[in-house]
Amino acid sequence: MKRAVLFTTVLLTVCLISTDLLANIDNLSNMSVEWMRTANRNAATDRADIVVYNPGGITELPDGVAINIGNQSMRREPEHSYNAGMGEKSFEQDGDDPFLPNIYAAYNRNDWALWGGFYIPGGGAVVDYPTGSFTTNVLIPGSIASGVADVIGGGLTGNDVFATLSTSGESLEAESMYLTFTLGGTYKFNDMVSVALGGRYIDADNSIEGTVSVASSNGLFDTVIAGGGFSDNKVDVDESAEGAGYIVGININPTDRVNIGIQYQSRVDLDFKADVNQDNLGLYVDGAENPRDFPAMLGFGVGWDILKRFYLEANYSYWFQEDADWGKDSGGKDISDMAGDTQSYGITGTCKWTEGFSTSVGTVYTDFLWNDIDGYYSANIGSYEVLYSDNWQVCGGVSWQITKRVEVNAAVARTIWDDETITDQTTGVTLETENATTTVAIGANFTF
Repeated sequence: MKRAVLFTTVLLTVCLISTDLLANIDNLSNMSVEWMRTANRNAATDRADIVVYNPGGITELPDGVAINIGNQSMRREPEHSYNAGMGEKSFEQDGDDPFLPNIYAAYNRNDWALWGGFYIPGGGAVVDYPTGSFTTNVLIPGSIASGVADVIGGGLTGNDVFATLSTSGESLEAESMYLTFTLGGTYKFNDMVSVALGGRYIDADNSIEGTVSVASSNGLFDTVIAGGGFSDNKVDVDESAEGAGYIVGININPTDRVNIGIQYQSRVDLDFKADVNQDNLGLYVDGAENPRDFPAMLGFGVGWDILKRFYLEANYSYWFQEDADWGKDSGGKDISDMAGDTQSYGITGTCKWTEGFSTSVGTVYTDFLWNDIDGYYSANIGSYEVLYSDNWQVCGGVSWQITKRVEVNAAVARTIWDDETITDQTTGVTLETENATTTVAIGANFTF
Protein backbone atom coordinates (compact mmCIF):
# COMPACT_ATOMS: atom_id res chain seq x y z
CA MET A 1 0.00 0.00 0.00
CA LYS A 2 2.85 2.38 0.85
CA ARG A 3 4.41 1.78 -2.57
CA ALA A 4 1.11 2.31 -4.38
CA VAL A 5 0.37 5.58 -2.60
CA LEU A 6 3.82 7.02 -3.30
CA PHE A 7 3.91 5.91 -6.94
CA THR A 8 0.44 7.33 -7.55
CA THR A 9 1.45 10.64 -5.96
CA VAL A 10 4.62 10.79 -8.05
CA LEU A 11 2.90 10.29 -11.39
CA LEU A 12 -0.11 12.47 -10.59
CA THR A 13 1.94 15.46 -9.49
CA VAL A 14 4.21 15.22 -12.52
CA CYS A 15 1.09 15.25 -14.67
CA LEU A 16 -0.48 18.24 -12.95
CA ILE A 17 2.58 20.46 -13.01
CA SER A 18 4.35 19.41 -16.18
CA THR A 19 5.47 22.79 -17.46
CA ASP A 20 8.41 25.14 -17.23
CA LEU A 21 6.78 28.33 -16.08
CA LEU A 22 7.91 31.89 -16.71
CA ALA A 23 5.92 33.21 -13.75
CA ASN A 24 5.34 31.07 -10.69
CA ILE A 25 4.06 27.57 -10.00
CA ASP A 26 0.84 27.39 -12.03
CA ASN A 27 0.14 30.77 -13.70
CA LEU A 28 2.04 31.82 -16.81
CA SER A 29 2.90 35.47 -17.51
CA ASN A 30 4.06 35.05 -21.11
CA MET A 31 0.69 35.16 -22.86
CA SER A 32 1.55 37.40 -25.83
CA VAL A 33 4.47 38.36 -28.06
CA GLU A 34 4.19 41.94 -26.77
CA TRP A 35 4.78 40.68 -23.24
CA MET A 36 7.75 38.65 -24.45
CA ARG A 37 9.47 41.75 -25.83
CA THR A 38 8.67 43.95 -22.81
CA ALA A 39 7.91 41.60 -19.84
CA ASN A 40 5.51 44.30 -18.59
CA ARG A 41 1.99 44.98 -19.93
CA ASN A 42 -0.17 45.73 -16.86
CA ALA A 43 -0.53 49.42 -17.80
CA ALA A 44 -0.42 49.07 -21.61
CA THR A 45 -3.20 50.53 -23.78
CA ASP A 46 -1.81 50.02 -27.29
CA ARG A 47 -2.60 46.45 -28.48
CA ALA A 48 -5.42 43.89 -28.16
CA ASP A 49 -3.30 41.58 -25.97
CA ILE A 50 -4.22 43.84 -23.02
CA VAL A 51 -7.36 41.69 -22.87
CA VAL A 52 -5.34 39.59 -20.40
CA TYR A 53 -3.09 42.30 -18.93
CA ASN A 54 -5.14 45.50 -18.65
CA PRO A 55 -8.77 44.93 -19.73
CA GLY A 56 -9.77 48.26 -18.19
CA GLY A 57 -7.57 50.03 -20.75
CA ILE A 58 -9.21 48.56 -23.85
CA THR A 59 -11.36 51.66 -24.38
CA GLU A 60 -8.10 53.56 -25.01
CA LEU A 61 -7.72 51.65 -28.29
CA PRO A 62 -9.05 53.38 -31.45
CA ASP A 63 -12.67 52.72 -32.42
CA GLY A 64 -13.07 49.61 -34.52
CA VAL A 65 -11.73 46.07 -34.35
CA ALA A 66 -8.27 45.14 -33.06
CA ILE A 67 -6.88 41.60 -33.29
CA ASN A 68 -3.69 40.22 -31.79
CA ILE A 69 -2.20 36.82 -32.68
CA GLY A 70 1.10 35.24 -31.71
CA ASN A 71 3.12 32.14 -30.99
CA GLN A 72 6.09 31.35 -28.77
CA SER A 73 8.69 28.58 -29.09
CA MET A 74 10.67 27.57 -26.02
CA ARG A 75 13.97 25.80 -25.48
CA ARG A 76 13.90 24.63 -21.84
CA GLU A 77 16.88 23.37 -19.86
CA PRO A 78 15.81 22.04 -16.43
CA GLU A 79 18.41 19.75 -14.84
CA HIS A 80 18.77 18.00 -11.49
CA SER A 81 21.58 15.94 -9.97
CA TYR A 82 21.99 13.88 -6.79
CA ASN A 83 23.87 11.06 -5.10
CA ALA A 84 21.59 8.37 -3.70
CA GLY A 85 24.46 6.19 -2.47
CA MET A 86 25.33 4.73 -5.87
CA GLY A 87 27.37 7.55 -7.39
CA GLU A 88 26.51 11.00 -8.75
CA LYS A 89 23.69 11.05 -11.30
CA SER A 90 22.30 13.84 -13.42
CA PHE A 91 19.18 14.08 -15.60
CA GLU A 92 18.02 16.85 -17.91
CA GLN A 93 15.06 17.73 -20.08
CA ASP A 94 15.12 16.67 -23.74
CA GLY A 95 13.25 18.47 -26.50
CA ASP A 96 11.65 21.83 -27.28
CA ASP A 97 8.14 23.27 -27.04
CA PRO A 98 7.40 24.86 -30.45
CA PHE A 99 3.80 26.04 -29.91
CA LEU A 100 2.32 28.39 -27.32
CA PRO A 101 -0.30 30.33 -29.32
CA ASN A 102 -2.68 33.16 -28.46
CA ILE A 103 -5.41 35.21 -30.14
CA TYR A 104 -7.18 38.27 -28.71
CA ALA A 105 -9.79 40.59 -30.16
CA ALA A 106 -11.49 43.83 -29.10
CA TYR A 107 -14.24 45.99 -30.56
CA ASN A 108 -14.45 49.65 -29.52
CA ARG A 109 -17.26 52.10 -30.15
CA ASN A 110 -17.40 55.45 -28.38
CA ASP A 111 -17.14 54.71 -24.63
CA TRP A 112 -17.81 50.96 -24.87
CA ALA A 113 -15.66 47.99 -25.73
CA LEU A 114 -16.25 44.25 -26.06
CA TRP A 115 -13.30 41.88 -25.88
CA GLY A 116 -12.37 38.22 -25.81
CA GLY A 117 -9.57 35.81 -26.43
CA PHE A 118 -8.10 32.34 -26.51
CA TYR A 119 -4.83 31.72 -24.69
CA ILE A 120 -2.88 29.35 -22.44
CA PRO A 121 -2.34 30.74 -18.89
CA GLY A 122 -0.86 27.49 -17.54
CA GLY A 123 0.85 24.42 -18.93
CA GLY A 124 1.74 24.57 -22.59
CA ALA A 125 4.84 22.40 -22.30
CA VAL A 126 6.07 18.81 -22.16
CA VAL A 127 8.25 17.16 -19.53
CA ASP A 128 10.41 14.66 -21.42
CA TYR A 129 13.06 12.56 -19.67
CA PRO A 130 13.70 9.68 -22.11
CA THR A 131 16.31 8.05 -19.84
CA GLY A 132 14.48 8.67 -16.59
CA SER A 133 14.85 11.10 -13.69
CA PHE A 134 14.96 11.22 -9.90
CA THR A 135 11.38 9.93 -9.93
CA THR A 136 12.11 6.75 -11.91
CA ASN A 137 15.67 6.26 -10.62
CA VAL A 138 15.15 6.74 -6.88
CA LEU A 139 11.58 7.42 -5.75
CA ILE A 140 9.80 4.53 -7.47
CA PRO A 141 12.58 1.96 -6.83
CA GLY A 142 12.75 3.22 -3.24
CA SER A 143 9.03 2.65 -2.71
CA ILE A 144 9.33 -0.78 -4.36
CA ALA A 145 12.20 -1.63 -2.00
CA SER A 146 10.02 -0.72 0.98
CA GLY A 147 7.25 -2.96 -0.37
CA VAL A 148 9.65 -5.89 -0.83
CA ALA A 149 11.03 -5.43 2.69
CA ASP A 150 7.51 -5.41 4.12
CA VAL A 151 6.73 -8.69 2.33
CA ILE A 152 9.91 -10.45 3.48
CA GLY A 153 9.99 -9.03 7.04
CA GLY A 154 12.58 -10.41 9.45
CA GLY A 155 14.08 -7.01 10.19
CA LEU A 156 14.89 -6.30 6.52
CA THR A 157 14.64 -2.61 5.67
CA GLY A 158 13.81 -0.82 2.47
CA ASN A 159 17.36 0.60 2.37
CA ASP A 160 18.74 -2.96 2.47
CA VAL A 161 16.71 -3.91 -0.60
CA PHE A 162 17.28 -0.57 -2.41
CA ALA A 163 21.06 -1.04 -2.22
CA THR A 164 20.72 -4.15 -4.42
CA LEU A 165 18.27 -2.76 -6.99
CA SER A 166 19.05 -1.92 -10.59
CA THR A 167 16.73 -0.13 -13.00
CA SER A 168 16.29 -0.27 -16.77
CA GLY A 169 13.89 1.06 -19.41
CA GLU A 170 13.38 4.30 -17.50
CA SER A 171 11.36 7.08 -19.13
CA LEU A 172 9.05 9.84 -18.03
CA GLU A 173 6.89 12.06 -20.23
CA ALA A 174 4.09 14.37 -19.17
CA GLU A 175 2.14 17.12 -20.89
CA SER A 176 -0.11 19.84 -19.50
CA MET A 177 -2.38 22.28 -21.35
CA TYR A 178 -4.78 24.84 -19.84
CA LEU A 179 -6.88 26.09 -22.77
CA THR A 180 -8.67 29.27 -21.76
CA PHE A 181 -11.41 31.42 -23.25
CA THR A 182 -12.20 34.91 -21.95
CA LEU A 183 -15.03 37.34 -22.72
CA GLY A 184 -15.95 40.71 -21.25
CA GLY A 185 -16.71 44.39 -21.65
CA THR A 186 -15.22 47.75 -20.69
CA TYR A 187 -16.93 51.09 -20.12
CA LYS A 188 -15.21 54.48 -20.10
CA PHE A 189 -16.88 56.73 -17.52
CA ASN A 190 -14.84 59.81 -18.42
CA ASP A 191 -11.44 60.81 -19.76
CA MET A 192 -9.81 59.51 -16.59
CA VAL A 193 -11.50 56.23 -15.57
CA SER A 194 -12.54 53.04 -17.39
CA VAL A 195 -13.80 49.82 -15.76
CA ALA A 196 -13.85 46.25 -17.12
CA LEU A 197 -15.76 43.13 -16.11
CA GLY A 198 -15.37 39.72 -17.69
CA GLY A 199 -15.11 36.00 -17.20
CA ARG A 200 -12.82 33.17 -18.19
CA TYR A 201 -13.33 29.47 -18.72
CA ILE A 202 -10.44 27.01 -18.33
CA ASP A 203 -10.40 23.54 -19.90
CA ALA A 204 -7.32 21.76 -18.55
CA ASP A 205 -5.90 18.47 -19.80
CA ASN A 206 -2.87 16.57 -18.53
CA SER A 207 -1.28 13.31 -19.57
CA ILE A 208 1.43 11.12 -18.06
CA GLU A 209 3.41 8.16 -19.29
CA GLY A 210 6.02 6.58 -17.03
CA THR A 211 7.98 3.33 -17.23
CA VAL A 212 10.71 1.65 -15.18
CA SER A 213 11.82 -1.97 -14.79
CA VAL A 214 13.36 -3.05 -11.48
CA ALA A 215 15.49 -6.06 -10.50
CA SER A 216 17.88 -6.94 -7.66
CA SER A 217 21.45 -6.95 -8.91
CA ASN A 218 22.37 -9.98 -6.79
CA GLY A 219 19.18 -11.88 -7.62
CA LEU A 220 18.23 -12.32 -3.95
CA PHE A 221 14.92 -10.51 -4.19
CA ASP A 222 13.92 -11.18 -7.83
CA THR A 223 11.32 -13.79 -6.87
CA VAL A 224 9.55 -11.38 -4.50
CA ILE A 225 9.87 -8.49 -6.95
CA ALA A 226 8.33 -10.52 -9.77
CA GLY A 227 5.70 -12.18 -7.57
CA GLY A 228 4.58 -8.85 -6.13
CA GLY A 229 4.20 -7.24 -9.56
CA PHE A 230 7.18 -4.95 -8.90
CA SER A 231 9.29 -5.82 -11.99
CA ASP A 232 7.82 -3.81 -14.89
CA ASN A 233 6.01 -0.62 -13.99
CA LYS A 234 4.06 1.25 -16.64
CA VAL A 235 1.34 3.85 -16.28
CA ASP A 236 -0.53 5.79 -18.98
CA VAL A 237 -3.12 8.17 -17.52
CA ASP A 238 -4.97 11.29 -18.70
CA GLU A 239 -6.46 13.92 -16.38
CA SER A 240 -9.00 16.62 -17.18
CA ALA A 241 -10.73 19.46 -15.36
CA GLU A 242 -12.76 22.55 -16.14
CA GLY A 243 -13.79 25.66 -14.25
CA ALA A 244 -14.68 29.33 -14.54
CA GLY A 245 -13.82 32.60 -12.83
CA TYR A 246 -14.25 36.36 -13.17
CA ILE A 247 -12.00 39.30 -14.10
CA VAL A 248 -12.26 42.90 -12.86
CA GLY A 249 -10.12 45.73 -14.21
CA ILE A 250 -9.76 49.49 -13.89
CA ASN A 251 -7.73 51.93 -15.96
CA ILE A 252 -6.85 55.43 -14.71
CA ASN A 253 -5.38 58.34 -16.70
CA PRO A 254 -4.32 60.90 -14.07
CA THR A 255 -2.49 62.93 -16.75
CA ASP A 256 -2.04 62.79 -20.51
CA ARG A 257 1.36 61.09 -20.09
CA VAL A 258 0.69 58.73 -17.17
CA ASN A 259 -1.53 55.64 -17.21
CA ILE A 260 -2.35 53.21 -14.38
CA GLY A 261 -3.77 49.74 -14.92
CA ILE A 262 -5.13 47.40 -12.24
CA GLN A 263 -6.80 44.01 -12.63
CA TYR A 264 -7.87 41.07 -10.48
CA GLN A 265 -8.39 37.56 -11.84
CA SER A 266 -10.30 35.28 -9.49
CA ARG A 267 -9.34 31.75 -8.51
CA VAL A 268 -10.67 29.00 -10.78
CA ASP A 269 -11.63 25.79 -8.98
CA LEU A 270 -10.28 22.74 -10.82
CA ASP A 271 -10.77 19.09 -9.86
CA PHE A 272 -8.81 16.78 -12.15
CA LYS A 273 -10.57 13.53 -13.05
CA ALA A 274 -8.50 10.48 -13.99
CA ASP A 275 -8.95 8.48 -17.20
CA VAL A 276 -6.77 5.36 -16.99
CA ASN A 277 -5.53 4.11 -20.37
CA GLN A 278 -3.08 1.58 -18.94
CA ASP A 279 -2.00 0.77 -15.40
CA ASN A 280 -0.66 -2.74 -14.94
CA LEU A 281 -0.13 -2.08 -11.21
CA GLY A 282 -3.67 -0.98 -10.48
CA LEU A 283 -2.57 2.30 -8.92
CA TYR A 284 -5.17 4.58 -10.50
CA VAL A 285 -8.94 4.53 -10.25
CA ASP A 286 -11.03 5.67 -13.20
CA GLY A 287 -13.04 8.73 -12.21
CA ALA A 288 -10.97 9.61 -9.13
CA GLU A 289 -10.65 13.39 -8.64
CA ASN A 290 -7.78 15.48 -7.27
CA PRO A 291 -7.89 19.27 -6.68
CA ARG A 292 -5.48 21.70 -8.32
CA ASP A 293 -7.14 25.14 -8.35
CA PHE A 294 -5.81 27.87 -10.61
CA PRO A 295 -4.70 30.69 -8.25
CA ALA A 296 -6.07 34.23 -8.23
CA MET A 297 -3.87 37.10 -9.44
CA LEU A 298 -3.64 40.85 -8.82
CA GLY A 299 -1.77 42.95 -11.37
CA PHE A 300 -0.74 46.61 -11.13
CA GLY A 301 1.17 48.76 -13.62
CA VAL A 302 2.19 52.37 -14.27
CA GLY A 303 3.08 53.60 -17.74
CA TRP A 304 4.78 56.92 -18.49
CA ASP A 305 5.29 58.62 -21.86
CA ILE A 306 8.49 60.38 -20.85
CA LEU A 307 9.19 61.75 -24.29
CA LYS A 308 7.29 61.68 -27.55
CA ARG A 309 9.26 58.62 -28.68
CA PHE A 310 10.06 56.91 -25.37
CA TYR A 311 7.71 54.93 -23.12
CA LEU A 312 8.57 53.54 -19.68
CA GLU A 313 6.45 51.06 -17.69
CA ALA A 314 6.80 49.42 -14.27
CA ASN A 315 4.73 46.40 -13.10
CA TYR A 316 3.92 44.48 -9.95
CA SER A 317 1.94 41.22 -9.87
CA TYR A 318 0.89 38.96 -6.99
CA TRP A 319 -0.42 35.36 -7.14
CA PHE A 320 -2.57 34.10 -4.25
CA GLN A 321 -1.37 30.51 -4.25
CA GLU A 322 -2.08 29.86 -0.56
CA ASP A 323 -5.78 30.50 -1.20
CA ALA A 324 -5.92 27.70 -3.80
CA ASP A 325 -6.79 24.08 -3.00
CA TRP A 326 -3.88 21.88 -4.06
CA GLY A 327 -4.71 18.99 -1.77
CA LYS A 328 -2.72 17.76 1.21
CA ASP A 329 0.49 15.81 1.73
CA SER A 330 0.65 12.44 3.51
CA GLY A 331 0.84 14.24 6.87
CA GLY A 332 -2.32 16.27 6.24
CA LYS A 333 -0.56 19.59 5.50
CA ASP A 334 -1.95 21.90 2.82
CA ILE A 335 0.38 21.79 -0.19
CA SER A 336 -0.49 25.34 -1.25
CA ASP A 337 0.46 26.61 2.22
CA MET A 338 3.91 25.05 1.78
CA ALA A 339 4.31 26.87 -1.53
CA GLY A 340 3.27 30.26 -0.22
CA ASP A 341 2.36 33.10 -2.55
CA THR A 342 4.43 34.53 -5.41
CA GLN A 343 5.15 38.08 -6.59
CA SER A 344 6.99 39.71 -9.47
CA TYR A 345 8.52 43.10 -10.24
CA GLY A 346 9.37 44.42 -13.68
CA ILE A 347 10.33 47.39 -15.79
CA THR A 348 10.47 48.02 -19.54
CA GLY A 349 11.27 50.75 -22.03
CA THR A 350 10.15 51.20 -25.65
CA CYS A 351 11.79 53.56 -28.13
CA LYS A 352 9.89 54.61 -31.24
CA TRP A 353 12.58 55.25 -33.86
CA THR A 354 10.16 56.07 -36.70
CA GLU A 355 6.39 56.19 -37.03
CA GLY A 356 6.36 52.51 -37.93
CA PHE A 357 9.34 50.98 -36.14
CA SER A 358 9.96 50.50 -32.39
CA THR A 359 12.32 48.50 -30.19
CA SER A 360 11.76 47.36 -26.61
CA VAL A 361 13.81 45.92 -23.77
CA GLY A 362 12.48 44.69 -20.46
CA THR A 363 13.13 42.62 -17.37
CA VAL A 364 11.07 40.94 -14.66
CA TYR A 365 12.06 39.23 -11.42
CA THR A 366 9.78 36.61 -9.86
CA ASP A 367 10.02 36.03 -6.12
CA PHE A 368 8.73 32.78 -4.56
CA LEU A 369 7.50 33.35 -1.00
CA TRP A 370 8.11 29.76 0.13
CA ASN A 371 6.84 28.62 3.50
CA ASP A 372 8.40 25.15 3.17
CA ILE A 373 10.28 24.55 -0.08
CA ASP A 374 11.57 21.08 0.91
CA GLY A 375 8.08 20.04 2.00
CA TYR A 376 6.50 21.29 -1.23
CA TYR A 377 9.00 19.50 -3.48
CA SER A 378 8.63 16.31 -1.42
CA ALA A 379 4.84 16.41 -1.57
CA ASN A 380 4.86 17.30 -5.29
CA ILE A 381 7.52 14.94 -6.53
CA GLY A 382 7.28 16.04 -10.16
CA SER A 383 8.69 19.40 -9.11
CA TYR A 384 12.20 17.96 -9.39
CA GLU A 385 11.69 17.44 -13.11
CA VAL A 386 10.11 20.86 -13.72
CA LEU A 387 11.91 23.02 -11.13
CA TYR A 388 10.56 26.09 -9.35
CA SER A 389 12.65 28.89 -7.89
CA ASP A 390 13.12 32.64 -8.03
CA ASN A 391 13.84 33.63 -11.62
CA TRP A 392 14.96 36.59 -13.66
CA GLN A 393 13.99 37.25 -17.28
CA VAL A 394 15.64 39.64 -19.74
CA CYS A 395 13.95 40.22 -23.08
CA GLY A 396 13.80 42.45 -26.10
CA GLY A 397 12.11 42.79 -29.45
CA VAL A 398 10.84 44.91 -32.30
CA SER A 399 7.51 46.03 -33.76
CA TRP A 400 7.13 47.06 -37.40
CA GLN A 401 4.03 48.66 -38.91
CA ILE A 402 4.26 47.17 -42.39
CA THR A 403 0.90 48.56 -43.60
CA LYS A 404 -1.74 50.88 -42.19
CA ARG A 405 -3.63 47.92 -40.73
CA VAL A 406 -0.92 45.31 -40.10
CA GLU A 407 1.91 45.34 -37.58
CA VAL A 408 4.35 42.47 -36.92
CA ASN A 409 6.20 41.77 -33.66
CA ALA A 410 9.20 39.63 -32.81
CA ALA A 411 10.89 38.96 -29.48
CA VAL A 412 13.57 36.87 -27.80
CA ALA A 413 13.95 36.24 -24.07
CA ARG A 414 16.22 34.41 -21.67
CA THR A 415 14.97 33.28 -18.26
CA ILE A 416 17.35 32.02 -15.58
CA TRP A 417 16.23 30.33 -12.36
CA ASP A 418 18.15 30.44 -9.09
CA ASP A 419 19.93 27.17 -8.35
CA GLU A 420 18.30 25.31 -5.46
CA THR A 421 19.45 22.63 -3.02
CA ILE A 422 16.44 20.51 -2.04
CA THR A 423 16.37 17.71 0.52
CA ASP A 424 13.70 15.18 -0.37
CA GLN A 425 11.87 14.37 2.87
CA THR A 426 10.81 10.90 1.71
CA THR A 427 14.28 9.57 0.91
CA GLY A 428 16.65 12.03 2.58
CA VAL A 429 18.45 12.52 -0.76
CA THR A 430 19.76 16.03 -1.50
CA LEU A 431 19.24 17.33 -5.04
CA GLU A 432 20.94 20.19 -6.83
CA THR A 433 18.78 21.94 -9.45
CA GLU A 434 19.37 24.45 -12.24
CA ASN A 435 17.15 25.77 -14.97
CA ALA A 436 17.06 28.20 -17.89
CA THR A 437 14.79 28.88 -20.88
CA THR A 438 15.24 30.64 -24.21
CA THR A 439 12.06 31.80 -25.93
CA VAL A 440 11.53 33.13 -29.45
CA ALA A 441 8.18 34.72 -30.28
CA ILE A 442 6.52 36.19 -33.36
CA GLY A 443 3.08 37.70 -33.86
CA ALA A 444 0.94 40.27 -35.62
CA ASN A 445 -1.65 42.97 -34.89
CA PHE A 446 -4.54 43.85 -37.19
CA THR A 447 -6.88 46.86 -37.02
CA PHE A 448 -10.09 47.41 -38.98
